[in-house]
Amino acid sequence: MIAVGLALLALLIELGWLAFADGSVGSITAVVLASIGVLAVTAGRFVVVDTTVRILLGALFAGSVADRFGLLGAPGADDVSWGDYSAFTEYTRTLTPQILDWSVPALAAIATGTETLLAIGLIFGVAAKLTARAATAVLIVFAAAMWTSVGFDEMCSYGVLVVASGAAILSTRDTALHLDTLLRRIPVAGLGKETRRRGATR
Repeated sequence: MIAVGLALLALLIELGWLAFADGSVGSITAVVLASIGVLAVTAGRFVVVDTTVRILLGALFAGSVADRFGLLGAPGADDVSWGDYSAFTEYTRTLTPQILDWSVPALAAIATGTETLLAIGLIFGVAAKLTARAATAVLIVFAAAMWTSVGFDEMCSYGVLVVASGAAILSTRDTALHLDTLLRRIPVAGLGKETRRRGATR
């Protein structure tokens, strides 16, 4: 599976950066990266691992959104990247080409809205595969923007390539307990006995 191979490569790069470039990641990111390591080594064969990683990725997106509104602590606190929305907007500015400086407030709002939807989709498993694909695309965009603006070290400090590859693996797997499956199991009000009987005989 290509996604698994890419995940293992991304993990090797991340581990090399940590070991030989004196890199470091936050405690929450470390937990997510470790879970993706397990996901890659098991090639997504175990539903419990797939589901755990999906929820952790959703929590990572949710934490990122919470961070920019100061819900994880004030600017400068441990494991806090921004601490308020204005700091996040300025960070967005550093990732944006100068010619697009006028669009920074809109880009920050779009990123926040997108990450909120991804957090909900991943945590609750709404259209799980599609949400994982969307998360992969968003993370690849983030990785490219970070690498070309704030540098390789900054990108690795968030483990973006590893997280993107983990989301790519999930986009190929059916994870348990996702909401769209549960909703399909709920009887639809108003269905007559004949309709249910026909469905049972198919």
